[in-house]
Amino acid sequence: MLRVRWSLATLAATVIAGCGVILPSPFHLSRSELEVEEQRIEAVTGPRFLPWASTEPYLIVVDKTERKLTVFHYGKEVRVFPVVLGRGQGRKLWEGDRRTPSGVYHISHKRSHARYHRFLDFDYPNPSDLAHFQYALARGEVPQEGQAARPGALLGIHGSDKEDLNRVGVNWTYGCVALMNRDIEELYEMVPEGTVLLIQDAERPW
Repeated sequence: MLRVRWSLATLAATVIAGCGVILPSPFHLSRSELEVEEQRIEAVTGPRFLPWASTEPYLIVVDKTERKLTVFHYGKEVRVFPVVLGRGQGRKLWEGDRRTPSGVYHISHKRSHARYHRFLDFDYPNPSDLAHFQYALARGEVPQEGQAARPGALLGIHGSDKEDLNRVGVNWTYGCVALMNRDIEELYEMVPEGTVLLIQDAERPW
């Protein structure tokens, strides 16, 4: 719980000017103060409530460590789905690295897909992704040949044409977040375009 709140608070602070997201959140609090505040809130409301998201009609949180997608409605958890991720380990950096990104995004477009059933595009790369890519490129940490000289794009949350792999938790995507087809149908109907998406992992934000 705290990891989700801390990640979104820190990440959103870096991209809020670029993407126009305004979430009610205690960005001014220290990590220890956030811990105390979370304990106080949970003592009253119980777990799985995000007070800083209480004015958001919907919020999607993808936890890459636990490989689950949680939907919150006005701060309250309403649905949890298992997911699989990119084949590559770590955070996405360049096109073709087969990693799933971490950061704050939006569902930019919803569409049917011939291969993946339903597809919810999100707006990777965001300004923070682009800045990190340029920094890594300048340091020689990005391969210089082929498509790797780009940060990539066209990522989304989608269904699966490999549901047998989803069932046993095998990460098979090229960087997207994949659900079982029955689950993506439910998510597709539940959340509108423009929904805020937080993808987090165990690392500290950039």
